[in-house]
Amino acid sequence: MDLVADEITELLRRSGAGDGEAAARLLDSIYADLRQIARSRLRGERHDTLNTTALVHEAWLAMAHRQQVSFESRRHYFAYAAKAMRNILIDRVRQRFADKRQAEPELLMQQDEDSLELVALDQALARLASLSGRLAQVVELRLVAGLSNNEIAAQLGLNERTVARDWLKARALLGQWLEAAL
Repeated sequence: MDLVADEITELLRRSGAGDGEAAARLLDSIYADLRQIARSRLRGERHDTLNTTALVHEAWLAMAHRQQVSFESRRHYFAYAAKAMRNILIDRVRQRFADKRQAEPELLMQQDEDSLELVALDQALARLASLSGRLAQVVELRLVAGLSNNEIAAQLGLNERTVARDWLKARALLGQWLEAAL
């Protein structure tokens, strides 16, 4: 089912108001897009029990429990979904590290390098958000939701040049912090 952005936005509004039929129709119409986001989130990560479908379902359930969240547009929804998926992955990595530390301390040295980078990136994004919420939003919309500078500008009510400058500034800060962390 291929719906235009306005129809998806309307389904998001109705679903947020508790319309179960709209929620089911919404999932049918955006499932392929959610799977694409999940594939990009899982790329380069090793997960024993988590595949694309499982990540989409976990994110959908996590978002369904947050009924108070309202989505302004299709882009806003996908940015939120991508962030939910990132949080699920980070929580799983942290849990895996906690399990390894409790089981055998020497296993800590054998941790997956990609997972460590994911946790370091999450910490750097949290640091960036505490410094500048707007810079963090630009990074999340660009990296997590895959939006272009033009789309980010429309989403945040900024001009495209401001988004480009914010992106450069955020990249520089994140690069510096990640280099120090890893």
